[in-house]
Amino acid sequence: MFLPSVAVLVTLAAQAPADSDGAALYQAWCSKCHGADGRGKAAATARLAVPPADLQECKASTAEPEARWIGIVTHGGAALGLSLDMPAFGEAGTPAQVRAVVRYARSLCGELGWPPGELNFPRPFLVEKAFPENEWVVTAAGRQQAVAYERRFGKRLQLEGEARTAFDSLDQPFDGVTASVKYNLWHSLERRALASLGLEVTPPLGRQDNWEIEPFLAFGAQPGRALFVQGEIVASWEETEGIAAFSYRLGVGREVGRVVPILEAGWTVPLGGERTLSLYPQMWVQLSRLGHVAASLGAELPAVGPEPRHPRLIGFVLWDYGDAGLLRGW
Repeated sequence: MFLPSVAVLVTLAAQAPADSDGAALYQAWCSKCHGADGRGKAAATARLAVPPADLQECKASTAEPEARWIGIVTHGGAALGLSLDMPAFGEAGTPAQVRAVVRYARSLCGELGWPPGELNFPRPFLVEKAFPENEWVVTAAGRQQAVAYERRFGKRLQLEGEARTAFDSLDQPFDGVTASVKYNLWHSLERRALASLGLEVTPPLGRQDNWEIEPFLAFGAQPGRALFVQGEIVASWEETEGIAAFSYRLGVGREVGRVVPILEAGWTVPLGGERTLSLYPQMWVQLSRLGHVAASLGAELPAVGPEPRHPRLIGFVLWDYGDAGLLRGW
């Protein structure tokens, strides 16, 4: 498999135009496998172990940032645990040519309205991400556990279901379930920001005695290209009390290679009762080379609120199944 890939690379490099025109570079480098129109229909002479990606499928071409695409084109599929059929073009072209062909390939989507992957910031523990995802997430916070399934529909809509357990002194380990919907209202690559509106519904199951509904507004931004900020405003409605509280959550992080230190704060203001404030220092880590499997470990540190205030460990593991299978990308 290695020798044919080298032969393909040498041939395509010789055919590459000297300028940085993305369309011309695509035809020279990519069309033999991905097809002239990007539909993933390889030429009859191409012998591929894995079907090429359909570059006109917007769900795949918009979900990840340009840097991920540049890495694949520069270093080849094997460098990120993907197919060996995808050769590395870092030796064949300049960085400007690689960027040009990546931007042309991503433009084959042809549909407006898809949030770009540059706004898909690393997932924090507390704040709901504004970017719609396809993920499985397993979370632990002290003696409480949760499993969440997120499913993206179309350009902006996401549905989610979560089941929770709690192994403590009570006889009821089943804590409850929550269903939610989220819709991306606005996004701007130029401003590197996005905002989404959502709704969480928790029925009276497990340890939950009454219905609870929580509308929320989530946002994310990276104004300085270094730190990113994610936040959420939540209103809590309970069946017996009506509007019970408002919560304000904010997280700040910075990507440093494959690790992302994040600090979050959660402030809850009940309409009756004592206010609470907790801090959540954490470290997000990219586990797979592709980046579709990640984990986070940190702590919840109560700072304001009723006594006793006990810290607890928090963490999660996530799999972005929209990117690749669980066993790929390593």
